[in-house]
Amino acid sequence: MKTRISNTLFILLATLVTLSGCTTNYKYKIGVSQCVGGAWRDKANVEMLSAQHLYDNDVKVIIKNADNNNERQCLQIDSLVDEGVDLLVVSPNDYHALNGSLQRAREKNIPIVFFDRTTALKDYTAYIGGDNVEAGRKMAEYAVLLCRDSVKTDGRRPIVLEMTGPLAISPAAQRHAGFSEVISNNPSIDYRHLPSQWSYDDCKRIMREWLENGKAVDVVFCHSDLAAVGAYEAAKELHKEREIRFLGIDGLPGEGLDAVQNAQLAASYIYPTHGEEVIALALRILEGKPFERTNNQKSIVVTPQNVADIALSSSSLMKQNRYLATIQSKLETYLGFYHLQCTLLAVAFLVILLLAVAVFTTWRAVKATRRANRRMRELNDEQTRFFTNASHQLRTPLTLIAGPVNQLAEGKGDRQQLVGIVQRNVEQLQRLVSDVLLFRRENNATVDDTTVTTDEQLQASRKAVQESRHDTLINDNADELATVLIVDDNADMRAYLRTLLLDRYYVIEAADGQSGLKLAVESVPDIVVSDVMMPVMDGLTFCTRLKQHEATSHIPVLLLTARSSEQQYIEGLQTGADIYMTKPFSADLLLANIASLLANRQKLRQLFNTQHLNTTPSPLGFCRLPEQEHLTTQNSPSPDRRFLDTFLKAMEKHMSNTNLKIEDLGDEVGLSRVQLYRKVKALTGMTPVEILRETRLKHAMQLLKTTDKTVSEIANEVGFATPGYFSSCFKKQYDKYPTDVREEMKV
Repeated sequence: MKTRISNTLFILLATLVTLSGCTTNYKYKIGVSQCVGGAWRDKANVEMLSAQHLYDNDVKVIIKNADNNNERQCLQIDSLVDEGVDLLVVSPNDYHALNGSLQRAREKNIPIVFFDRTTALKDYTAYIGGDNVEAGRKMAEYAVLLCRDSVKTDGRRPIVLEMTGPLAISPAAQRHAGFSEVISNNPSIDYRHLPSQWSYDDCKRIMREWLENGKAVDVVFCHSDLAAVGAYEAAKELHKEREIRFLGIDGLPGEGLDAVQNAQLAASYIYPTHGEEVIALALRILEGKPFERTNNQKSIVVTPQNVADIALSSSSLMKQNRYLATIQSKLETYLGFYHLQCTLLAVAFLVILLLAVAVFTTWRAVKATRRANRRMRELNDEQTRFFTNASHQLRTPLTLIAGPVNQLAEGKGDRQQLVGIVQRNVEQLQRLVSDVLLFRRENNATVDDTTVTTDEQLQASRKAVQESRHDTLINDNADELATVLIVDDNADMRAYLRTLLLDRYYVIEAADGQSGLKLAVESVPDIVVSDVMMPVMDGLTFCTRLKQHEATSHIPVLLLTARSSEQQYIEGLQTGADIYMTKPFSADLLLANIASLLANRQKLRQLFNTQHLNTTPSPLGFCRLPEQEHLTTQNSPSPDRRFLDTFLKAMEKHMSNTNLKIEDLGDEVGLSRVQLYRKVKALTGMTPVEILRETRLKHAMQLLKTTDKTVSEIANEVGFATPGYFSSCFKKQYDKYPTDVREEMKV
């Protein structure tokens, strides 16, 4: 009866949790991964969000922005897949970096639609976006027209300069291909092109350097309106803006269209967003309807002659999109209130039902408790009588066993007779024990099933708790617990050590030194407990190899052995072992030694953190670790010190690389990503990413205080892809913006 009631309560509670956590059910969820923000992508996002309610399909669009960060975009794509999206719309930041995450999505049969950009992945479902090659051609044709009709060159060939975006991404490569194709077919034009970071600041810098070096130019084409305006501003500062025609791409209200109207740009190309068409294509794919794999959206060139009409139309469309987005937001709010009210009604009903069940259960429990109490009083009286008699009966056989055993030990009496006495009384003692156990089982069987305090139930409860704790320890892994690697060829010894350690640490095992070394290199545990005498590879060799390997040299080793001579003890320590314990050993002492080694390692990490935060940067801004006792010997640095020096030098070498990945640093120091992460975290208490970010920001602080470089230049020099992201990270680290530091330096 009790079990049935418990099951009923469990079902009701599960229903309550399910209803209270319910949300709007959408037929389709579409995940959108944008490589970066900006006005153009903001417009596309608004259009996609507005399109959600244009179809009778209950579509939910989830948009994430990677801010020009490959690693972040991979994580965002993985999170969208984990959220259960039905289709992915991806505008990739890099041509190769996303292939792993995209391939995992395809393995789960999630369609992938590339928007505006593509990657090296060929197994995608569809592409939709502007025709970048056509955009380049159109702007080249307009540049040729300008050179023919508007440019005065005093007899020389007109000079056309193209500032490309990073050619590693598909839009820049395609726009350059279209532009260069047309321009190259006009031998009367002197065509030049330079790479840029596709930004206002970089194109402004390139234009300034070009003009200050005395180079002539008649037409400048940049791959975005914002970049073209930057080039225009550089020419304006040098009073040469009237001599040059500037061309861009995007044609957005408030940017390119305004620049054409203000005569900053001679022309722009409207690069279409059409977010509503992206959602329409996604729905055709999800509903199994026919669709085109490549969907190039055509557009037009914006010139001073047509810009007024286009600007008016674009402004109207933008206003309508904002209205749709506002309506959508309010609709979702109202739907949320509706579902909340439904949930509250369901919860109220279940609460009333639970109260009724609770009253009924309480009444049944009171009756069962009274009945059980009466029966328990009867059993207690019977048990008292039984154990009083049994205690007297046990004394005789125990006496007749202990006495003969003592005599046999002293070599006295008739051996055969004494053995016979011991044997008979052992049998008698066994019968008495059997009677006691039988009596106990009979008593337990007579107790009503409403009694909840029997030994059997208590044992089951304890076992369930232990199993749950064990599962929790395993699942939590080494994120919360230190990892201990046990290496011993004796299965019983491994089982005993595991029993001792499991409540405190995450435990992994190996049966010999060779497999233990392989497991240590792969998993990089926090400490190793190893036997000495083992097949395949003994513990001393295993310890030596462990200390010689780059990935595991820092790991403390505790050796267990039956070899107890002084020479053997010295030999064990010479292999690099931190502690050498002989068998049989005290369990408490073993646990204390492990805790001490881990505590010492924690102190070293704290010391590193203190030094890392307080040491004076090198001329390049990198923190150099001072020579410390734990990292050096009298003659040479330890392997751990050499490793940290190599790691810091690798960071110094590649710090300005905005696409630097942890795998690159791992290749530099000869470790995999996992090995590098575990080793650096074990030695320093910080992840490689955290150290790299802090080091970059320290170098940036030094440059802000000692140079007159712009914030954008400093951000690029220390490896941040965008000034905005650099300023955000700087603010989190120092609680002030880079511009604040510059203002303080002026005071």
